[in-house]
Amino acid sequence: MPYQEIERLIDKLDQSDVAYLEYRSEGAHIILSKKVPQLQQASQQEVVAQPTEVSPVLTPSNELPEPPAAIANGTEVSAPLVGVVYLQPKPDAEPYVNVGDEVQKGDVLCLVEAMKLMNEIQAPVSGVVREVLVANESVVEYGQTLFVIG
Repeated sequence: MPYQEIERLIDKLDQSDVAYLEYRSEGAHIILSKKVPQLQQASQQEVVAQPTEVSPVLTPSNELPEPPAAIANGTEVSAPLVGVVYLQPKPDAEPYVNVGDEVQKGDVLCLVEAMKLMNEIQAPVSGVVREVLVANESVVEYGQTLFVIG
């Protein structure tokens, strides 16, 4: 698929209300997703929308995870790619982490399956798991917050 065609798809996605697009054609498979504007509380009690970002995902290896965002009660751990999240190593096993667990930087928090590859999501900081914001085996979007570590 020519690069100009990929750019055209990105532009169309950016101008639409669609947050996720998967395109398959002979010899090509492209997944495009964008962050949906999130609301955050401003210091003077005003609500401000964040700008929309478009993130092309051609292969898992070309994406670099964003640095963790520090928030009031901890650090957000976001999904570095679109996929299915697994909070436990096997269906009958205990979860990797629970709310209240202490984790060290580099500990595995969950797996995200994308294109039949399991990607370990590791703790970017040491601390206590304050929130688990996703359900086991749910689909997660690029940039979606999975955990809060404080």
